[in-house]
Amino acid sequence: MMKRSRVLALVLVTVVSAVLSMGSVSPSPAAASSAAGGFRCTMEAFGHTQDGRITFRRVVNDRVEVSKTTAGPVGWRPISWTLLSYNGWPGHEETEQLVAATDGKIRLVATEWNEGGNLSVRVLKVVGRGYPSRLITFDNGNVFWVGADRALRRARFTGSKLVRRTVLPVTISGATAMTARGEEFGESRIYYTDRAGALHVVTNDGAKATDVVLKASGYRGVTGLRAGGCSSANGARHRPYLGLLLVKRTTGEGRFQRILRPTAANGGRVTKSVRVGRSDWTWRRLG
Repeated sequence: MMKRSRVLALVLVTVVSAVLSMGSVSPSPAAASSAAGGFRCTMEAFGHTQDGRITFRRVVNDRVEVSKTTAGPVGWRPISWTLLSYNGWPGHEETEQLVAATDGKIRLVATEWNEGGNLSVRVLKVVGRGYPSRLITFDNGNVFWVGADRALRRARFTGSKLVRRTVLPVTISGATAMTARGEEFGESRIYYTDRAGALHVVTNDGAKATDVVLKASGYRGVTGLRAGGCSSANGARHRPYLGLLLVKRTTGEGRFQRILRPTAANGGRVTKSVRVGRSDWTWRRLG
């Protein structure tokens, strides 16, 4: 009998990346090569499609391992998701997620899917109001967003409500996509792309928060960004780098790359990106 586990998202994503490798998509040669080379990076993305449905994909390195979509359209428009709790076994998953939407509300949402079935999405309650309709992301119990004054802001989720709104000393202009990741690296790091094609990282360090350009070009047209943890190929050991999924809605292209030594003062080093084995990332929103 399976025992339900309810663990913070920072632990869950590592566990999920280690134990889940289900789905009907066969590994690409590049993915098999990556795994053989000793790493497995897992990025989980939810998207709002052109016809109003919600799609979930789990990407491991450069391949899609799980892809599930709701049977019909959803009346609200989600833009960013974060995992709060997980219960699953091969062919079945149940989660609770914190989800920001274009109507400014942050919802507690339950999801469920079975092998061969559709994705089920059910709203449990609204936990926050008055948030922006874009440029919002979550990590490690925090929600980060760019305000109307272009300042980066932060609030803390207690498990039932959002508290302690704070303005960080960072101004973000021209951002096109945003994600965050902390985990075992300590403070959350907020990654974003801008209209000029640069990739930035902001460290959530209160009054000492800084904005560092990781790479000055190559990201023009990116509309979706998701970071994920990395482990050894068999999931037994943590790898000290991050996986990054980049999506361009206009072309449907998804790409995968890693950020090596993300705790370094310069934000780390970005590896060359490789194409993810699907070309239909045409979702209106990805988070």
